[in-house]
Amino acid sequence: MTVRKGSSKQSKGKSRRRVKTMEEVKVGVFLSDCGGQIAKILDFEALTNFVKDVPGVALVARGSEFWRGEGLKTIVDAVKTKKINRVVVAESLPKISEVAIVKAVEEAGLNPYLVEVIDLKDHCAWPHKDTPREATEKAKAMLLAAVEKAKLQEPIEKAEFPAVKSVLVIGGGLAGMQAAEDLADMGFQVYLIEKEPFLGGLAAKAVRFFPTDDCAICIQSPTTNLKAVAQTSRKCVYRSGFSEIPNLNVLTNARVVKVEGGPGNFHVTVERKPRYVNEKKCVACDLCTSVCPVEVPDEYNAKLTKRKAIYVNKPLVYPPAYAIDAKACKFHECAKCVEVCPTKAIELDQKPEQVTLNV
Repeated sequence: MTVRKGSSKQSKGKSRRRVKTMEEVKVGVFLSDCGGQIAKILDFEALTNFVKDVPGVALVARGSEFWRGEGLKTIVDAVKTKKINRVVVAESLPKISEVAIVKAVEEAGLNPYLVEVIDLKDHCAWPHKDTPREATEKAKAMLLAAVEKAKLQEPIEKAEFPAVKSVLVIGGGLAGMQAAEDLADMGFQVYLIEKEPFLGGLAAKAVRFFPTDDCAICIQSPTTNLKAVAQTSRKCVYRSGFSEIPNLNVLTNARVVKVEGGPGNFHVTVERKPRYVNEKKCVACDLCTSVCPVEVPDEYNAKLTKRKAIYVNKPLVYPPAYAIDAKACKFHECAKCVEVCPTKAIELDQKPEQVTLNV
């Protein structure tokens, strides 16, 4: 499915590539021996005779390779002149060869989703090179499965429709942070949500990495090559202005509660639990923890140590603001943290809130 902004037109040639559901299925099977590399292991004559007898198979061809040159022309000719409407190719390196095969088949007039490519070399011949008879039997099973799958395939038509230029990234670990920053750099409006009060995920527990002493939450390309340190893409989330990227919104203590709409135009309802500390006002002075009387096991240190009910769970956290553990805090029965906070950042009456994001 192709999503492009500002267009609702379907891709050209839709009617030309459509295969009617009730049309007789004619499968073409193309067997590559990878330049003779696997012909000494697999019995291609036996494979050819086996596939010919599979119901629905209209053509079987053997060659050195089918993803380029004369081999690819053979597939195209079968689609154009012999009216093959399903294609099964046994070829090496399918991730590479499939691209060329699918493109050629589509240009020949067949829907590109009616092509099945399997790898008889790496998935069959090489692993079983010492038992050629068993390898050939396995190859038969793989080919049969591919043919039966191809017979059940239906054409899928590409479509283009409007897409809002905003993205939701769920999970504020290092991968989520990097994805959010990259998307923001590409010009998207990005919303990064994290269920915990702080970003960084499990990797942030490492605190700092050897040998550069970069903090775990900031580093993005750790390296042990000291000469390459200057070329790594590590950055501090504070000094690099991660929090000041204009088109990046970070929502912590948040989770998705409802998703509506479809690709290109989702409406996602996100619920944020109260932090009880105003992120914009908190200066992380630590006075609140010094007076907090409540201690609970510290999850950050595998509950081997204690932390206060108002806390930061790791050094150099982001957002750089404290949070209150609602299960441990005594709130207005205590309120000592409120009394000592110099910026009046602690707000014990905060309530959960919901926001709807269009992404």
